[in-house]
Amino acid sequence: MRLDGGYNGSAQQAEANLYVGREQGRREGRKAGFEEGRSQGYSEGWDAGAARANTKLEPLRDHVRQYFTEAVLLRSQVKRQQAVIDVIHEQLSKIAQAQAAQRPGMPAAGRDTGLADTITTLQNSNAWLRAKVEAMDAQIQASHAQAKLQTQQYNQSLVFVHAAQEVLEEFLDDDSPEAEFIREQFAARYQQQVALSVRDGDLEMAPHQDETFHKSLPGTRQFIVDMLQAVASR
Repeated sequence: MRLDGGYNGSAQQAEANLYVGREQGRREGRKAGFEEGRSQGYSEGWDAGAARANTKLEPLRDHVRQYFTEAVLLRSQVKRQQAVIDVIHEQLSKIAQAQAAQRPGMPAAGRDTGLADTITTLQNSNAWLRAKVEAMDAQIQASHAQAKLQTQQYNQSLVFVHAAQEVLEEFLDDDSPEAEFIREQFAARYQQQVALSVRDGDLEMAPHQDETFHKSLPGTRQFIVDMLQAVASR
């Protein structure tokens, strides 16, 4: 780009061309700065948003880890009790063989009654533990699927938000009547949605007033503030 605007004549023309060159440089510099700032803001906003999503999902992951740990312990308990049941089965088998060798009609000593009761209790307990482990496995899988779905939905929302924001920023790069109309419409619709969300209990305050939102999506929050201030200043 020639900053002299293509000078080839008088001093007046040189001055005019210099002005043109400066304007060209200013516009190109502003455009380059805008693109660089938008790219950096998008990257920072995405990273901050992803970090915020991970923070929100951490309690759910804690529950999954707790379920998994407890399920492992219960499986170990089931395994130990099954070993005890196997031993008792073996003892009962030996008792039955010994009783079969006795003379017909001889009353049983009753030594197997306690073992039989014990094995019944252990079998019932193991059945309950197995059912609980299966239920916990199902809960772990459901929680994992829920966390994955929430992360995907959050990332999908970020894609839409950043795309919409970039389109708006391009339309708002000047002070044309169209740009003013877009700012007014955005401010009105934004405030309307905030009021509805606060009324329904979905939000406690407007996003741009929330410090957590500010830390998670600083670029988006600044965009909202700039839009609201531009309308309020008129």
